[in-house]
Parts: sequence; structure tokens; C-alpha cells
Amino acid sequence: MEEKILTKKRGCYPNINLNNEVLNMNQLTIALPDELYIRLAQRASVEEKTPEEVALERLCREFGEGFLDSQIAKKQAIAFLRRRVGRCLTVREPILEETDTPVWLVPVITNVKREAAFVGQVVVNAKTGKVLNIERDVVEMIKKGHRSLGFEKFPLEKQEHLAELLAENQERVLTEDEQKEMENLLAEEQSLQIRNLEELEKRLLPKD
Repeated sequence: MEEKILTKKRGCYPNINLNNEVLNMNQLTIALPDELYIRLAQRASVEEKTPEEVALERLCREFGEGFLDSQIAKKQAIAFLRRRVGRCLTVREPILEETDTPVWLVPVITNVKREAAFVGQVVVNAKTGKVLNIERDVVEMIKKGHRSLGFEKFPLEKQEHLAELLAENQERVLTEDEQKEMENLLAEEQSLQIRNLEELEKRLLPKD
């Protein structure tokens, strides 16, 4: 049975805050059976993460007693946004909310040279590092960014119809045609928002 090596170079890990004490992360190399690595890679693909990130989340959930450091939450939020809207949105420093399920609230703003606007927040589980937002949250952030910059809106008639389908989807199982129509409208709306944001390239802040 083939074994895979799951590892990262020393220095790639951020710190973790455990019981108000910042601890350095240590390098760990693990040889995984081929079947286990395949399952890990598949889960990582579904969650749009690397196998290392998924493995770290599971280990933190199983053995962690404290909260992930704010910078881990910030990096998770940035990665979440980059995969969906590129550099058009960026983040500010996370705020810890200690509820029954502790979370880091990461403010999201437009990544422009002047008059950056607050458009929402990325919610990161403070124990596991998992981003709790859904795709609809991203659409709303993009729409708020557009409004702050005076961009074209998704046609009102389509907005209303999409809202009706989304509401119906919460109440009952949509027909195949309704489901397809809802998915097409969502894709059309998000595509429009992303195209608009791409036009901001000349106004964006320089790359980090």
C-alpha cells in the first residue's frame, strides 16, 4: 500500500493562541496510507482547501483547547475571498466573539485606493479555522461594494424573481425546472458582479 507524505516546511505555520498563551507551531511529517490520503485530498477539494489545511483543522478540533490566533483567521478569510472575487475585496483585523461557538469576525472592505467601504464580514470558527460563510454572503458583499462605487445593478425584475425562488426553496422542494432557473439566475448575478469588480483593477491597491 503506497504511503503519502503530508508535511510543510518549518516556518510556514502561524502561531496558535492557547489559554491566552501564544505557542509556536511545530513541524510534523506524517506518512499516510494511499487510501487515507485520497480521502483527505477529496475532502480538501470539496472544501477548496489544501490537504494540510484540512488535516490541521481536524487536529485542532480534536486536541485544541484554545482559540486559533487572529492572524490564522485573517489568512483564512483572505483565502476565502481570493478564490471568489480575486483582489477586489480585502479585510481588516479580526474581532473575537466568544459565544457558544466562538468565532472570529473578519471585517471585509473594498480594496480601493480611496474611500474603502465596509461590505460585510467573513466568519471563521475560532476553534477549527473553518469559514462559516455561504456563497450568498459573498454575493451580498459584492453587491454592497458595487453600490458604494456606483456600479450597475442586477436587473430589478430578475432580482425579484430570484428572491421568490430562494424563498420558495426554503419552504419546499423546487421542481427541476425551478431549481435550474434559480441556479442560472444566481450564476448570472454573480457573474455580473464579478465582471464589474474586475473593471476596478486600475483602482485597486497594489498587490501585497
